[in-house]
Amino acid sequence: MSARRRKWGSAVLLLALAACFDASEEGATSELETIDADKILYGVSLNMSREGIREALLTADSMFIWRDSTHSRVLGLTLLVFDQGGRRRARITASEGRLNQLGNELTASGNAVLTIPEQDREIRTDELHFAPEADRVWTDVDVVMREGECEIEGDRLQADMAFDDVRIWGTRERECASR
Repeated sequence: MSARRRKWGSAVLLLALAACFDASEEGATSELETIDADKILYGVSLNMSREGIREALLTADSMFIWRDSTHSRVLGLTLLVFDQGGRRRARITASEGRLNQLGNELTASGNAVLTIPEQDREIRTDELHFAPEADRVWTDVDVVMREGECEIEGDRLQADMAFDDVRIWGTRERECASR
């Protein structure tokens, strides 16, 4: 076989292979592949402090940062909230969130759960806001709070950072185990 026929045969083989490859059969593009962040961090651990005192520790699977924004997007987050003595007060988990780095404010969304172990209290909602400088945790969407063996449903919630003043509006008792 001549060299010219081999080149032609190779070209035909390559075209045949290319025709068999269909780009539409590739895996679907994930949402993460479409985020055009300037910086992407994985396995994030971020201490959030004010005047040298740690108020919270944010851990996340991923963090997306843009140079022209004070906000970052975090995925798979856990936020541990501490008191002035460094003892853990509460824990917030969520699928994702938005962190404002100027005031350490965090909006946790997607199955947000706030756990307050000392009060045997757990709060579940779709979106939860954490603002340590305002001494406030709140949500303006439906919320379910479990306290001990009782569950209370409400329209919105507001609490101070010590979780001493927890208020729920539009409350409806769901179920309480008899004591």
